[in-house]
Amino acid sequence: MNTESSVRHTVSASDWDDFVAVCYFGRKGDWLDRCMWRAYLDMNRTMHGMGRFGEGHADWKSTMLRSLRDRLAMLSGEHPWTQASFDAWHHESVDALRGVSSERGFPLSVGQSQKWVNMSIKYAIALGERRLPGFHCVYDVAHVALDSIVLKRLEEQEMPALGCAWSRLDDYSQYMECQQWVRDNRGGIPLEVEYRLWQEAPPNAGENGKQEEVNDG
Repeated sequence: MNTESSVRHTVSASDWDDFVAVCYFGRKGDWLDRCMWRAYLDMNRTMHGMGRFGEGHADWKSTMLRSLRDRLAMLSGEHPWTQASFDAWHHESVDALRGVSSERGFPLSVGQSQKWVNMSIKYAIALGERRLPGFHCVYDVAHVALDSIVLKRLEEQEMPALGCAWSRLDDYSQYMECQQWVRDNRGGIPLEVEYRLWQEAPPNAGENGKQEEVNDG
C-alpha cells in the first residue's frame, strides 16, 4: 500500500522559514529595515525621558534609523574585514549614532548604541545571505551584544563586572575591554560565544533580564 501523499506541496521549507522570520521581524520595510527596528525594540525600554519629545520622537527615530542604515551599508562590501578594521568601524558607528542623537537633544549611551548596532548585525547574519546578502563577511569579527543576560553569564565565568547596567555604560574603552575578554578567555568566534551564552541561559532569563533593564537602565 502506498502511504505517500499524492498531494503536491506548494509551500517549501524555505517558505515556512520566511513565515517564522516575518512573525518576528514584521513586514514593514526591507529586511535590513526590519533588523534595525527589531534591534531598536530590544533596547528602547532603557531610553527613559524619550516621552518628552512628543511628535519629535518620530523624527528622532527616522533620523537615527537612516544614520544606522548608512553605517551598516558599509559592511556588505566585497573587501574582507579584519578584526582591527571592524573594531574601528564599530567605534566610529557608535560615535556617529551618539552624535546624531545628541544633536536632536537625546543623550544615547555607549551601552545603548552598541546594543542597537550589534543586534542589527546579529539579526542580519541570522536571517542569512538569501535575505540579506553581504553581512556574512563580518561573521568572524562581529562583536558580542552586551546586555543583562550576556553580562551575567560572562561574570559567572569571571569576567570583571561593568559596575553599572549595560544601558548606562558610557565608556567605549570599557566596552572594548569586555570584547577583548571574550576573545582572550572564551576562544572561538564571538557571535558563537554569544549564541551559546543565550542557549545555556535559564528559560526565564529573558523575562528577568528585560525587567532588570527597565529598573536599572
